[in-house]
Amino acid sequence: MMKKDQFLLLLIAISFVGCNNASKKSTSAFSNIDEDFPVTEQLEFTPFNTYDILGDGLCVIDGSILWYVENGKDDFGACYDLNTGEKLSVIASKGRAANELIELAGFAIIRDSVLLYENQNTIKTFAKKDIVGNMPLGDRKASVITTPDHILVNQMTKLPNGSVLATIRPVAFEFEKEKMNEINKSSVVVFNDNDVTPYETIKYDSFDVGKATDRQINENDLIKWSYAQGMIEIKDNDMAVFSVHNQFMLYTFDINTGNVVNEKRYTKMQRDGMEMSLTSTNDMSQSIRFMKVNDKYILCLVRGYLSEKDKDLKRPKEAIFVFDWDLKPVKKFDLPNPEGMVGYYCISNDCNSVYFCEYGEEGLTLHKADLNI
Repeated sequence: MMKKDQFLLLLIAISFVGCNNASKKSTSAFSNIDEDFPVTEQLEFTPFNTYDILGDGLCVIDGSILWYVENGKDDFGACYDLNTGEKLSVIASKGRAANELIELAGFAIIRDSVLLYENQNTIKTFAKKDIVGNMPLGDRKASVITTPDHILVNQMTKLPNGSVLATIRPVAFEFEKEKMNEINKSSVVVFNDNDVTPYETIKYDSFDVGKATDRQINENDLIKWSYAQGMIEIKDNDMAVFSVHNQFMLYTFDINTGNVVNEKRYTKMQRDGMEMSLTSTNDMSQSIRFMKVNDKYILCLVRGYLSEKDKDLKRPKEAIFVFDWDLKPVKKFDLPNPEGMVGYYCISNDCNSVYFCEYGEEGLTLHKADLNI
């Protein structure tokens, strides 16, 4: 899912609270990359296709369709036939009509639906077939989800049954303190038109990110921000996996019971040393940049120092780590450093392939490698 770093503009408006006097922290088991993934597979990329796209937006590969998403002047990108390069349709246009968007803050595809995030709290859902089939923009229908005003939502996704699964952020503004109800004290929430059900998924006493100065947020709020800004992927209506922002951490969540099922931590959360910062870091600068799932696997594209040698040489690398839904390690794929190319890697929605999206003067070129998992 494409999501901008949220609330960066709020930093100067935050009212900071001193760190509470925490008792001695308990420890949580950390996993070791080398032990979990003793074998690394190398991927070979071959040029796949070039498209008449000159921007530097986001590429999403869904079946035989390339979705190119951007905040353009009049629209938000287009979809293309992945194999022929033919432009099929504009995704959505800018405007204030019910089937338009003022801005685009995120993009996702859930089954046969295209989710366009107009802002932090609003999702407009379109039928995929209407967009791919080039239905006139004015005839396309959109269903709209807006989070209740009393919920401090950060990231959210729509479940196939129509409910919404979301992460809860800490209070950002002084005037929001009145919203610190029982729901917002939690870290995850499921809601629909009739019900709002909060859940706690964070073991705060298993972290030790250091005492806050007068210009830093308190320890628990920093932890909660890191969890709230992570990515969400779902498996039907039953299971979800969450990543932790700026960390190589993830956990699975049973939506039906509200319980954390499994957790993996490869990094130790630390403060980043910046004043008024809402983000954490770790000593290997590892973070999950993209996450994709299918019925069998969870794929994490991780960037950072993947070994002590990488750290000594100050050479961050990228790799894809594959887990099953019990978070058991399956495979690791190293991603080559594309010397002289401008672009980034993305994983197809079916988790079968990885592409390097290269931007150039002649257009967008995709380079493909099959994962064979």
